[in-house]
Amino acid sequence: MFKKIGILLVTILGGALLVYSATRSLDFIELTLPEDRKILAYFGLAALDGGLVAWLLSYLYGSRGAWQRAISILMVIVDTLGAIAMFTFDTLYNTGKAGMTNAMTPEQMTNAVLALSGIIALNIIATIAHHITDPDKLREQAEEEAFAKVEDAALKQISKNADSLAAQLAPVTAADWQAQTQAKYLSYVGTGKLPVLDVTSQTVSSVPAMQPLNIVQPQANPFNLSALWTGLFKAKNDGRTYESVTNVPAVVNEAKTESTEEAVKGDGESFTEAPNK
Repeated sequence: MFKKIGILLVTILGGALLVYSATRSLDFIELTLPEDRKILAYFGLAALDGGLVAWLLSYLYGSRGAWQRAISILMVIVDTLGAIAMFTFDTLYNTGKAGMTNAMTPEQMTNAVLALSGIIALNIIATIAHHITDPDKLREQAEEEAFAKVEDAALKQISKNADSLAAQLAPVTAADWQAQTQAKYLSYVGTGKLPVLDVTSQTVSSVPAMQPLNIVQPQANPFNLSALWTGLFKAKNDGRTYESVTNVPAVVNEAKTESTEEAVKGDGESFTEAPNK
């Protein structure tokens, strides 16, 4: 029980002294600000007595790993010295102003302001470093660096293999292109046209050489008797008989006679059919 009472009394004592120190530090910070910005002194107080409490709690309960604990205890020391310096400067300033001590010279005031600025800057840097050195973040960074090394090694290996792969594939690709081009040009031989080459790489088997389809529009031509005779003569030579839409009795009779003779030869007899009149 007495142990708890002792801890409680020490805590109360420290809190009371921090309140005194904070009020004197706040008064000194207000000296460096214009009248319409006095409220900003409370934010500056976070780097002195407020920072002392924050870094102490961080060291006891919030820091993980050697880096965070080192930063926290270092800032506890820095903010403690800063709080002591600021309430001392404020005391000297006010006693000198009242004539109790020598007034602070402008050089001394400059040094006090620079010290205050340095303490605030150290708190900002320490806050950033405390987040960077979080163990979870450090582990993530280490994993990312490991993955980056693997990716870099893979890219280097790909670059090394690219030359040999190009040497193997270049002749095959060139031969495939040559075969495609030759097949397409040959398909246009005799047409009087130039082929349109497809730049897509394909094998010859997938691009068969085909004669282009020429669509001829029908035109109304006059009746040509000589062309009709030529067509009938070719049909006769092929062993088939075609009957014209015009009146050509001689050709029809000749075809019938030839057909009848072939039928009789098939039965082993031979005779000649009398022509029709």
